[in-house]
Amino acid sequence: MKKTRARVLSSVIVATMVLGTAFPAAVLAGTQVSSDSKTSLNRLYGEDRFETAAKVATEGWETSKVAILASGKSENLVDALTAAPFANSVDAPILLTHGTDIPEATIEALKTLKVEEVYTVSGAIKREALEKAFKENKLEIEIKEELGGKDRFETAKNIASQLEGVEGIMVTTAYKYADALSVASIAAAKNMPILLADQNGLPEVEAEYLDEIKDQVKETYVLGGEITVNKKVYEELPGTDGESKFRIFGDDRFDTNLEVLKTFTDLEYNKVYAGNGYDDHLVDALVVSALAAKTNSPIVLTDKELSKKTEDFLLPKLGEKSIVAVGGPTVVTDKVLTFNHVRPQDFAVMQLSGVNGYNVGLQIVDGNARDLASVEVTLYKGETVLSKNTSMDKLFNSYPTATQLSSPFNIDGNFSADGFWSYGKWNGSVLDVPTKAVIKVTYLDGRVYEVVNTNLAGNPEELNKEALNHIKAEDFSVMQVSGVNGYNVGFSLVDKLPVDLQSIEVSLVKVETIKDEASEEEQIEETILATNKATRANNAKLFESTDKQLSSPFNINGTFENDGYWTYGDFNGTVDDVPTKAIIAIQYQDGRKFAVQNTELTGDTKLLAAPAIVSGLAEELTVGETVDFEVTTAPNSFVAEPAAATTKVRVKITLTQGDKEKMVLQYLENDGTYKALPLDAENSAFYGPESGFPFMNAASQFKVAFSEVGTYKYTLEVMTVAAEGQESKVLASTMGEVVVTKAPAEGNE
Repeated sequence: MKKTRARVLSSVIVATMVLGTAFPAAVLAGTQVSSDSKTSLNRLYGEDRFETAAKVATEGWETSKVAILASGKSENLVDALTAAPFANSVDAPILLTHGTDIPEATIEALKTLKVEEVYTVSGAIKREALEKAFKENKLEIEIKEELGGKDRFETAKNIASQLEGVEGIMVTTAYKYADALSVASIAAAKNMPILLADQNGLPEVEAEYLDEIKDQVKETYVLGGEITVNKKVYEELPGTDGESKFRIFGDDRFDTNLEVLKTFTDLEYNKVYAGNGYDDHLVDALVVSALAAKTNSPIVLTDKELSKKTEDFLLPKLGEKSIVAVGGPTVVTDKVLTFNHVRPQDFAVMQLSGVNGYNVGLQIVDGNARDLASVEVTLYKGETVLSKNTSMDKLFNSYPTATQLSSPFNIDGNFSADGFWSYGKWNGSVLDVPTKAVIKVTYLDGRVYEVVNTNLAGNPEELNKEALNHIKAEDFSVMQVSGVNGYNVGFSLVDKLPVDLQSIEVSLVKVETIKDEASEEEQIEETILATNKATRANNAKLFESTDKQLSSPFNINGTFENDGYWTYGDFNGTVDDVPTKAIIAIQYQDGRKFAVQNTELTGDTKLLAAPAIVSGLAEELTVGETVDFEVTTAPNSFVAEPAAATTKVRVKITLTQGDKEKMVLQYLENDGTYKALPLDAENSAFYGPESGFPFMNAASQFKVAFSEVGTYKYTLEVMTVAAEGQESKVLASTMGEVVVTKAPAEGNE
């Protein structure tokens, strides 16, 4: 019966739920690269930056009357930062030169594109060298204009002056290039010049240009925080803060890049161009900026790979669109291109067709099921694997043209292998909610892609309704009785007796909110403080019980020996590690699992601490000063001891350093008067009657004065009053120190 259910389940989920869902057809090609071109639909790169620029140009333009020539040297890269808007205005690619000569890749691109005019955007590019190179290579190209100025600021102004109908500006620092390249394609698409600021504001040459166009500027965008472009510069720019003037920045260049994408919501995302965001490789983002503007597409900066935040932002915007890597696999890894091949879809709570658990969907983008060798879907809680499903041949044979697939996970039990999936065992209970689904797809040609989905939809609590028909949480409280100093977790069986169970597991869990210092994101961290287990094989006594009401104790001071009822786990923490919840998980002999939790801890956890004595005496005093101080005692966990109620104690005070003759100590009597408490020959004194007093939460009042400068050290101990023939025990102790100084002379305070 179970096998039949699993077979029907798979066909319902895969065919009805997934294949019947409306998704766009997959139209993206693969990443095969021809050996001679280094070009693919998903990656543009060459042997060096010059060849990469040439590949970008010939990919984006069949022919182009105009080309922009920029210096390919790293030290001159800044000259071309602002070139993208002008390149887009004349519909021209950006090509790179050495400055004094033109690389072969650039020459070939100029020929292929049939370029007739060039603009140079760097003073490092010399007219004489260009004219010589053109002549030697039989190129009839006119140097239309040299826009490179005496410095980066004049170059930015010269380029900006070429733009017509400007209604907005972008401003960024002149000394860090990543921010300018983050916004280059957007500035180009919006016909906004990119101006460069230093710490004192816009240099005069740019300020003059801005003064000429300020009346037509409707929007101003500043890239970078106040450290990058300071407040003074921002305030001097045209526009009203928050209305027509905006600052865009993040924690680093990659975060700033993401904030740029979030700001400009009108991008069409016809493609997404991904380039390495570090300074040594930013030239790739530069050369693709004109092509990105041409297709109204953004440039995403990567740290070789996309951040999870960037992936989450891009995924819903991609649709049928692709990511194109600019640069080789060593600077932008193939992992960036994963969404061109497989994408996560639904990851949701599922209660349908016999499933009480989760469903994980995926989309095959550049093919269909018949192109796959295997699919592996894994659910994780943190870094712990909850379950893993592995595809079987029937999945691909039954739905060879499917581009959408999904895999179900049942938390109440496992499906038998049904030809569609080999279902993994659920490693946990209903209360173990997955934090991510990892999908690993292997193609028949050996390509392997892995995607992660952390966006769980639905309410996991809905999955636990069935558990309440079998098990109920009862008391969860602080416990100090029968030798236990810790906690007790109670529960009851609803429809069965212990004899019907295979195992019981009770855990104490501490839940904390941890803030990641690097990302400043808050994460939930769960720590299992202790787990008690009972199985039919090892704890027979428990399963012989006919009582539906059960409980499990936890001792924070140590564990109990196996007593036939429970195998007691070590307490993983201290008295300060207070459990947030108790989880009770049961398994029936037929394999079904159910779990409930209790988050309502009752009782005073402070009582679990070790007995304590605390001194309120100040650490610094002056000679001749008489001060009041208080000594408090707290029995805490000692009250769990059977003899606590009858045990009598006294407080022993010992001066371990200093002259007792220079100290006067007094205690407060019941009649409200203070009496002397002299130290004996061993520098000790006992407080309290010889017969002792009950160890309890109490505060005792003292006075002390010192007649000589010095350092005085002391020990306070709570001692049991021993019966004849027995020794006293120290139940609690503390040490203190007082530095006594000479009182200041009158008038010298």
